Amino acid sequence: MSRSTPSPYLQAKASVCGTTVSFPVFYMRGGTSTGIVIWEQHFCGLSDFKEEIIRKIMGVPDAGERKGNKQISGLGRGVATSNKVFIVEPHAQEPGIFKTTLAQLAAEKSSIDWSVNCGNMSAAIPLYLMTNGLVKLTKGITQVSLFNTNTQVTTDCRVPTPTGQLEDISPTEIPGVMGAFPGVELSLRNPIGAKTGRLLPTGAAKDVIDGIEVSCVDVAVPMVILKAEQLGLVGDEAIDGLNANHALIERLRSIWVQAGLNMGLKTKSGAAMTAEQLAASETIPKVCFVSKPAQGGHIRARYFTPQQAHNSLAVTGGCCLAAACLTPGTTAYDIAQGLLPLSTTSDEERMVAMENPAGILRARVFGRLKSGPSQGMYAPPELSLPWAAYERSAQIFMQGYAQIYNASRGLIQAVGGRPLK
Repeated sequence: MSRSTPSPYLQAKASVCGTTVSFPVFYMRGGTSTGIVIWEQHFCGLSDFKEEIIRKIMGVPDAGERKGNKQISGLGRGVATSNKVFIVEPHAQEPGIFKTTLAQLAAEKSSIDWSVNCGNMSAAIPLYLMTNGLVKLTKGITQVSLFNTNTQVTTDCRVPTPTGQLEDISPTEIPGVMGAFPGVELSLRNPIGAKTGRLLPTGAAKDVIDGIEVSCVDVAVPMVILKAEQLGLVGDEAIDGLNANHALIERLRSIWVQAGLNMGLKTKSGAAMTAEQLAASETIPKVCFVSKPAQGGHIRARYFTPQQAHNSLAVTGGCCLAAACLTPGTTAYDIAQGLLPLSTTSDEERMVAMENPAGILRARVFGRLKSGPSQGMYAPPELSLPWAAYERSAQIFMQGYAQIYNASRGLIQAVGGRPLK
């Protein structure tokens, strides 16, 4: 099948029966993340209830917090990597480009984070667009570009479509996913400074926080990178053990809060994040501790979202770590092995292999090392990075209508188009 006209799904509308609302969704996997994808126009007339709809579908609290929530009433799976909701729409100013907006949820909280992108779940969007006839497939490679409104970063996607038919997308295997599924390579355009505008937001390749050397790097996502040995760790620790190590999590929380303040991280509204907001943040800054590779890669990593240890390595975080490995003076640069340095005269491609609990994530970065201005003092290194790329796979679990039980009176009225009795 090669769709060239929009699918009937795009014309679907929410409906109501009693106190239950039916809302059109795609339930999908992108990379090692899962969640739902929603066509923005399905919120037509329901903008005031967007967050309620998302919470109900994913099974998080309507308000406040609920400790121990297992999301039994929704499609979320508890961990941050399975609490993603992407909203997709055409880009009005740039034909052929689609806008994506990520809502990141947490199982125990009603608050929704609208400040970050997800490189893994982004891999689901091209398949979603192709399935719904929004992108015309071509023989060889089908390309589509996504502009993420959370981070203002554009991702260029290349999908291998050798016959130009939807069912013949070339499959690929990735660490952390059993089996081969439709593949896609995603390239992040100009990913440096996604949240802060700077490669090194503190102005230094290394800082010392709580007696530990850290590097604060912002490529695709802001991240705090530490050496495992300085935490008294080897670097091969199991994820369950890390998540159960409450003393470690609290120590990391102290570090990421201070690092976030030093980096000047901001909320979606542009206000500086407070220490309290950073301590509770489910998204930024990410945290990663690194050690020497043991399985043929260039570096080994354990990655935090930051509240939990990740069962693999998020691709945005992987792109950030790959760039850090090529930035002289950072903690990652100190640890990485077997990487040729970037040229200072012309852009070059480097593949960085990062060992993680699920296997090896490989990211390709393209750029060069820029010399800092001579100011009679140490000038932090700077990179020119036109793009960073990674390979993922995607699949559609199901498509149709999510049933929203116990909808608010306002939502029922908005969907039904009439006041309640």
